[in-house]
Amino acid sequence: MANRGELKKALCDWKGWLEKTSESLVDRVSELHLPSELCLALTGVRRSGKSFLSVYLAKGNIERTFYFNFEDPLFLTGVSVNVIDELLGLYEEETGHASSLVILDEIQNVYGWEKWVRKAVDLGKYQVIVTGSSSQLLSSEIATAISGRVIEQTVWPLSFAEALNFKNIRPESEGIWIRELEEYLRWGGFPKAILTNHETDRVLLLKQYLMDIVLRDVVARHSIKNQQALNQIVSFYITNLSTLHSYNAMRKGFGHSIELISSFTQYLSSAFLIFELHRYHYNQKVQARDPKKIYIIDNGLRTVSLASDRKDWGRLAENVVYLELRRRNLQSFYFKGEQEVDFVITELGAPVDAIQVCYSDLKNEETRNREVEALLECLETLQLSSGKILTLNLEEALVLKGKRVHFIPLYRWLFS
Repeated sequence: MANRGELKKALCDWKGWLEKTSESLVDRVSELHLPSELCLALTGVRRSGKSFLSVYLAKGNIERTFYFNFEDPLFLTGVSVNVIDELLGLYEEETGHASSLVILDEIQNVYGWEKWVRKAVDLGKYQVIVTGSSSQLLSSEIATAISGRVIEQTVWPLSFAEALNFKNIRPESEGIWIRELEEYLRWGGFPKAILTNHETDRVLLLKQYLMDIVLRDVVARHSIKNQQALNQIVSFYITNLSTLHSYNAMRKGFGHSIELISSFTQYLSSAFLIFELHRYHYNQKVQARDPKKIYIIDNGLRTVSLASDRKDWGRLAENVVYLELRRRNLQSFYFKGEQEVDFVITELGAPVDAIQVCYSDLKNEETRNREVEALLECLETLQLSSGKILTLNLEEALVLKGKRVHFIPLYRWLFS
């Protein structure tokens, strides 16, 4: 357990970080707000900007904001919930006043944190923000423990619109839009990576991010001993971005058990590194049985993981669309009939839209017909009146076989 002097030093360090960060914030496109009588929990992959968003919500009240990051080296061996009250006591001694807003960063490292939050919310002494790099931060057990006292928001890496804002760029021509989009498709949306100009530094940064996610949020948290198998699975998912996969096929390819592959996949999903997309089907048994499509949290992680500088614009574009749908809180599936459509959007279980991603100008007639026919099959099967094809730069709307097909440039759809 850290002594009083060590706690005061760490508290001072993070107070300095809070003040410095509050002076250099960049606006993000976000609908986040601070609830007055509930705890706000920000979850998401590490380095996505959770800490900065929590500080953004504290703007105008920095003087009475308590901030502490529980990945401080002082707590490498773990920490119990009692340290929160001890740190708050030291904060009051040092500042001469109580805090009105408490920000507890990477709270999953504090054993029993949910009990402290429940008491703090019930007493109404503080507004509370907690952040964590695990989707299990609000597991069913924890949600039960704090029973309705928390609002959870997922923080994603920067959207295309946010990336342009961070770089202070306002494209004035189609060529600039496409240039900036392809920069985003290649390097992703981690805030620090966006602001890192030197490519070598950006590569090193993104490789470190991937290593931290795997080692700290998967290996360490789940005490994984077979790291070789885990690395194989991570590499497979990143390499085979936006393609179908099944655990049985992976079992045959790698020689690992389905149980191990399933467990490791769940761990990677909980760390927000990878996501599985199910097929849309009226029969839920078919939906659960069929292969899933794989997506990852950020294109930049794929760029620095490949053995060659391969720019698969189609796969990268599809991954970005998936992330944008998640960012917009839209539930999606893929469609599989005679042909395949990338995304079916549903509301309350019913399909309401279909989106095909084709990063092409569609001047090739064979390519255009293939994409259109796939979308029309999907629209007819799901009884939808219209759908979208996201393109490189083609923009038009047609009525084909009684269905309206909207061709929309990807950059315009992402920016809307």
